[in-house]
Amino acid sequence: MPAVGILLNPIAFERQMIRLANRVGSAVGVKTQAAIAEAVYLGIVTRTPVLTARARGNWTPTVGAPSEDVGDHLNAGVSTTYAPPTAEERVKAKAIKQKLEALPLGQSIAYITNRLDYIQRLEDGSLSKKVPRKEWWSRLS
Repeated sequence: MPAVGILLNPIAFERQMIRLANRVGSAVGVKTQAAIAEAVYLGIVTRTPVLTARARGNWTPTVGAPSEDVGDHLNAGVSTTYAPPTAEERVKAKAIKQKLEALPLGQSIAYITNRLDYIQRLEDGSLSKKVPRKEWWSRLS
């Protein structure tokens, strides 16, 4: 059976999470929200096309507000797209999960930002011949 991708805008996602919490209890909803944020962050990071690992190294997960960090982070040792998460990436994923688990459901928003000047063009597929946008999005589903 082929994978099916569902795209939700943040408001629709938040509403679904609140409905889930009302049905199964807020503790389960908080854990689910945190696990989803962790999985989305790791999915975005590992699927970022890699040439120098600069784009991959600059994804920043935060809670409450998007990161303003425009660092020049490199993920040392990452040389291919779809490489498993590095130790640093796993630490960031665990941190975002723990922060979300400590907050009430519906009162926290997770952001995954990348402030590099070329990240939008990379995501649109105009900079990567390695992973065209169509393939990149299809692997997210």
